Amino acid sequence: MRGFLQKLSYIFICLIISNCGKAQESIYTEINYPFMQKLIDAAKENYPKYKANQMKVVMAKDNVQKSKKTWLDFFSFSMNYSPTNSISISNYVLTGYQFGMGLNFASLLQKPYITKDAKNQLILAQLEKEDYDLGFEIEVKTRYIKYIQKLITLRVQSKNQVDLDANFKQLKYKFEKGEETFETYNKALVSSSETKQQIISSEGEVLLAKYSIEELIGKKLEEIR
Repeated sequence: MRGFLQKLSYIFICLIISNCGKAQESIYTEINYPFMQKLIDAAKENYPKYKANQMKVVMAKDNVQKSKKTWLDFFSFSMNYSPTNSISISNYVLTGYQFGMGLNFASLLQKPYITKDAKNQLILAQLEKEDYDLGFEIEVKTRYIKYIQKLITLRVQSKNQVDLDANFKQLKYKFEKGEETFETYNKALVSSSETKQQIISSEGEVLLAKYSIEELIGKKLEEIR
């Protein structure tokens, strides 16, 4: 029995080392960089907060243009029409059209500062957008890589489970024939149950990682081609 347990432990260790090595190698080979870029493009197109930052820049540009086209706002024009038989209170006869013009000096003096402030607001909006863009792309990449990691982990655990099930069947067969103790059989049974629980947990983590990507791209992951 001792020899069998040593062999079983040796098999478990070899499986862990072998599969860990595969997972470490595959994390690089399984990352699809063109697909990752498609995720980034889709997120930029659909994620509301990203589009809101773009809109801030557009609005800031519009404000700059408006500030440059408001010079006439400082002038006021007026026009009155008096019929030929109209007489003013001061007994002056006013006939035809009368025109008037006023100038708001206070607003005129404030004009350069208003334009400068609009330009500064545009620069600020552009810098905030650039900063958000960098962080946003990293966030998409991070969520995608985490999703790949979860997939690889699940795949390794599933393969381990297949191998463990095969070994467990052999152990169960020997136990039923009286060649193994109940204690050994029970430990293997508990180990198999724990591994299956880990797989269920990993499946949940894969789904959550997938949903976290879909939150950014605004569509199902399967729709990205």
